[in-house]
Parts: sequence; structure tokens; C-alpha cells
Amino acid sequence: MDATHQSQSGLRTVLETVALTVLIFGISLVAGVVFIAPLIALGYTIESTPILVGATAAGQLSMFAVAYIYYRSRDISLSAALPSLRELGYVAGGVVTAIGTAVVVSIVLTALDLVPSSVIGETATTNPTFLLGLAALSIVVVAPVEEFVFRGVIQGRLRDRFGPVPGIAGASLLFGSLHLANYSGNPVAIVAGALMIAIVGSVFGILYDWTGNLMVPILVHAI
Repeated sequence: MDATHQSQSGLRTVLETVALTVLIFGISLVAGVVFIAPLIALGYTIESTPILVGATAAGQLSMFAVAYIYYRSRDISLSAALPSLRELGYVAGGVVTAIGTAVVVSIVLTALDLVPSSVIGETATTNPTFLLGLAALSIVVVAPVEEFVFRGVIQGRLRDRFGPVPGIAGASLLFGSLHLANYSGNPVAIVAGALMIAIVGSVFGILYDWTGNLMVPILVHAI
């Protein structure tokens, strides 16, 4: 009976985190549309940098709000503080590892002809300032929000229920799945791109598990 209860409890935890990922994805899309719609009605073009960056920020902040509500409803341990000198060493090593991992996986995907197209590729070509705005937003909003959601909340929830390795793996896969919408083209290549994000995300997850300080993966993600 206890084993059955534990199995059911574990399944509920998995379903909760999957549902949370789906919900924050949907909410972020809705928030972006709500931000954009009135501006389009006023005659602004959707390709302008303020609208694109603003819509992204609106989506990210809505993700944070939903994840924060879930976090408050569960007894999830989360810690974030200014990193110590030792933790700054982890940040430096994490940046090198994350970038190196991304490069290696990219080379493999290129060799397999599985490099997906980016949905912002054309926009970046015609409007390069969008990339500057997106870079700034990634530092001040995207990295803190996504690390709070996936490492702090989801990984924390899965770790408490299943342990560190399943927690890191599960959170990283859900992190990668959120980025499926970043790519276009061959479906297999889109999945491969999301898996690359998941693999890099596992570096963030390991850093969080080792240090217990959410600021470490936030800084690595931002950099």
C-alpha cells in the first residue's frame, strides 16, 4: 500500500511539473499577445525592437508570476544570495562548461544535418538592434526568471521527491521543451535543438545542486 501511495505521489509530482511548464508556456504567449495587440492597433509595427523586447519581457514576467504562485503552494527549499569567491569560481567554470557543451553539441548536430532554424533569424537580420535588446533582457529578466522557474522551483520540487539526479534531468528536459518554439523547420531538428538546450540546462542544474545558491546558475545563464 505504501509503495502504491509513493508511486502515485511521484506520478503526481511529475504531472505537476509538466503541467506547470505547459501552463507557463501558454501564459507567456497570452501575455505577449496582450502586450502587442494594443500597440499594433495604435499603428506600431510588430518587428520594432521595443515591441519585440517588451512582448518577451511580458511573457517572462508572467512565467515568473505563475511559478511563484506554485512555489508558494509547495514546500520547496530555495536559496539565492550574492555568490562567495568560491562560488564565483563555479560561475567561471560553469560559463566555460556551458559554452563548450553548446559548441560540441552544435558540431554534432551540424555533422548530422540537424541544425534547426531560429524563429528570430530573419528579424535579427533585418533588425540587428533587436539582438542587443534581447541580450540586455536576457541578463536582467530571462536568466533570473528561467532559473527561478526551472532550477529553483521545478528542479527543487523534483529533487525533493526523487533525488538530485532525476531532479536535474527532469528540470533540464522541461527547460529544453519550453524552447521548442524557438526553432522552425525539420521537426527532428527542432527536437534536437531543444535537446541541446536541455543538455546546457543540465550544467545550470548541476551548478545549483552543488552550490545550493540560485545566483550561480543565474549568472552563468546570463553570461
